[in-house]
Amino acid sequence: MNIRTPTRITKLSAILIAVLALLAGVLGAGWWRASQQIPIKPNAVDIGFAQAMSRHHQQAILMAQLMLDGRPTPLKALARNIAGAQMRELGEMQGWLKLWNAPLVVWPPNMDWMLQGRNPPDASLKQYLLDCSRAPSGMVGLATDVDVMKLRTLTGRARDAHFLALMRAHHEGGLPMTRFAANEAQLPVVQRLAKNIVREQSQELYYLMRAQQAMKDAQAAN
Repeated sequence: MNIRTPTRITKLSAILIAVLALLAGVLGAGWWRASQQIPIKPNAVDIGFAQAMSRHHQQAILMAQLMLDGRPTPLKALARNIAGAQMRELGEMQGWLKLWNAPLVVWPPNMDWMLQGRNPPDASLKQYLLDCSRAPSGMVGLATDVDVMKLRTLTGRARDAHFLALMRAHHEGGLPMTRFAANEAQLPVVQRLAKNIVREQSQELYYLMRAQQAMKDAQAAN
């Protein structure tokens, strides 16, 4: 029997404990420094983006779910992906607003939070805000209730084409405020979500446009 084995195990254990303690200290110090850099309170952009994009997502989810009512459509996978991604993001933004004790819904819509960035608004931002003020819903890209309900009454290719047109306008209208939040939000978690939405919806927009073109090509061939 090797009587030195327990000694070696004891030494290894001691070394392992020391390493883990050192690592814990380093990680703990890093976490503390990072926590000091994160503002405790959100700024106007954080709150405004979460409120505006929540409303934006709610309509996209509704339109996508209307395409998943059991009727046949080649757009089922796209609609399911849109609904799933935006439901997760909506839950995250609504959770923030509750933590911040901020209203979940702002009515009438107010996009003035986009004037609270670090830099003065440029010409494109001013035009976007002007377009929002002129939009019936107070936000560029949001469909009217009548247009949304057409997804219930239309059938076949007409319904597919209507969905593609509504969702394309919806994504194109939401991307400017999402890019703004990605650059101007104060909280890193809000910046990260905004960047994820930009990436995700840019890709979805590509598929929406491809589907529209495929429908046009098929119609021309007939």
